[in-house]
Amino acid sequence: MHICKTLFAKISYFFRLGIAEVVARALDAINPSGKNPLHVSFDVDSVDDASIVSTGTPVIGGLTVREAMTIGRILDQTSQMVALDVVEFNPKLGTPEEVSRSAKYITDIVLSFFGKSRAGYFHHSKEQK
Repeated sequence: MHICKTLFAKISYFFRLGIAEVVARALDAINPSGKNPLHVSFDVDSVDDASIVSTGTPVIGGLTVREAMTIGRILDQTSQMVALDVVEFNPKLGTPEEVSRSAKYITDIVLSFFGKSRAGYFHHSKEQK
């Protein structure tokens, strides 16, 4: 039997506690043993609208691209992610340049969930945790 737990974090938590702490608390709440598979749904409108314009609900003061990538890298390091949904990208919104920039940033964020950082890919094993 699989239990589905859903958790969301308000942006104020990230600013008050920091990215790593919020993600650690979220993982502890939904996967305390660290052994269950994780299905992650990443809503791109959580990223500040200065970076990702092509979304139906742009957020002023949202996460930076770097913060979103940090979340991705932390979740990748758990080795428990089995699925990733990326939602709310709308290529019909914004100028061609804004759509292109939004798509590039979203791609960078998605790749971070699979181990890519700005310096390249870092493979890890469970022993490194």
